[in-house]
Amino acid sequence: MPSPRGRRLIAAALAAFIWLWSVPDEAFAQKNSPDIPVVSNVVAIQNARIVQSPGQVIESGTIVFRDGVITDVGRRVDIPYDAHVIDGDSLTVYAGFIDALSHVGIPEPRNQGQPESVPDRSNPPYERAGITPEQSARTALDPDDDAIEAMRNAGFTAALVAPRGRMLPGQATLALLGGTEAAEMILQGMQPMFFQFRGAQGVYPGTPMAIMSRFRQLYREADRRMKLEAMYAEDPSGLPKPPFDQVHEAFFPVIAGERPVVVWTDEVLEVHRAMTLQEELGFDMILTGLQGGFDTVEKVAASGGRTVLTLDLPEKPQWTAKIQADSLQQILDSYNDDTRTATYRDVEAERSNLEARQLWSRARYLSMAAMYEAAGVDFAFASMGVSAKNIHANLREMIENGLSSDAALAALTTHAASILGIDGLVGSLDTGKMANLVVTTGDVFDEDTSVTMVFVNGHVYEPAASNERGGDDNGANR
Repeated sequence: MPSPRGRRLIAAALAAFIWLWSVPDEAFAQKNSPDIPVVSNVVAIQNARIVQSPGQVIESGTIVFRDGVITDVGRRVDIPYDAHVIDGDSLTVYAGFIDALSHVGIPEPRNQGQPESVPDRSNPPYERAGITPEQSARTALDPDDDAIEAMRNAGFTAALVAPRGRMLPGQATLALLGGTEAAEMILQGMQPMFFQFRGAQGVYPGTPMAIMSRFRQLYREADRRMKLEAMYAEDPSGLPKPPFDQVHEAFFPVIAGERPVVVWTDEVLEVHRAMTLQEELGFDMILTGLQGGFDTVEKVAASGGRTVLTLDLPEKPQWTAKIQADSLQQILDSYNDDTRTATYRDVEAERSNLEARQLWSRARYLSMAAMYEAAGVDFAFASMGVSAKNIHANLREMIENGLSSDAALAALTTHAASILGIDGLVGSLDTGKMANLVVTTGDVFDEDTSVTMVFVNGHVYEPAASNERGGDDNGANR
């Protein structure tokens, strides 16, 4: 016969048992809205097509993750007794996509107004000149930014986020595209210096040549100061204390090879300028953007550097909307760069050749990623300047113009993770990696495929049916 204390313990245990059985399954099912992510303690997706990495596919398997970490994946997997099981029949699971350069989570500043005037426009203060490399995107991250949800709905779970600004806005940061606070979004890893050919308004440096000159000046002066500080640290006797300058000090880890410079390029001349600076100064560079980079494929390939291509594509000319694809191809095939009209009255011939040139020019942009793949360049993709809703359509056009689907997927996953130095953490569906997953209704590059679930560090998000594959214009990542 149990003692009074024993009877009380038995009664308490029985009450707890009855409570557990009375709680609805939904309490454990992580059916939370995208706005209120809740971590899944243990989740198993079974009977799904699992794309562990490009070319490595399990046609029917199970993936299990606990506390945001993948614990098992394969054809025959023991599902933990306490797992919430998701039936993956007819679903495909991919590693979460990685945006290799973006402003996602960094809202556009409001009410900027006219820039302030300065006494000497040839030597303005750092901030007025757009030179703030000591700042960090970490302090500007806003988990409520609309672009985060839009990119997540398109399958992106992590991004290299750059601060907004001009020539040297600050340090980029690796961020998860989920969480209710900025601190939850931070991924430990590289914080590269972000550099772009965007001049200051009305002051020096305002032109590409001035920007190059200013970058050289800052770099070399920082190198000099770094050496002075090293001498002072070794033996300060008889030496004046080196002056502190936060802008120059931000260059120290770059000069030491501890921090790369992410360079955004908008057009082909900027690609050449960026490579010239890198060759002169010797810093570690991640070359991004490469808009119009079809003319620099050989040079970029020969450099062996890390490369990130833009997901932005020129819009289709409006006049093509009512023309069949085979007719458009005929127009494209008829283009001749040497065509000259016999007289200014021959308007129709001039118009036809102009239309053909528009198609030819756009076709070069569409096939640029395929050119880099053919040249053996392992590249990632950047969403900078692209609306999230256009990303998958642009990827399909690249694939239709020669890019292999495996290379496209690698650019979104394994290559992106390697380029950003986080391939031990994300980029593929392997045991021990973070549970960043995209669950779709089919092949992710098919037009009729939709994203049903996205997991970010084990937190589940379910895109609203009306906002799948990137959402509306509120998700513009510009």
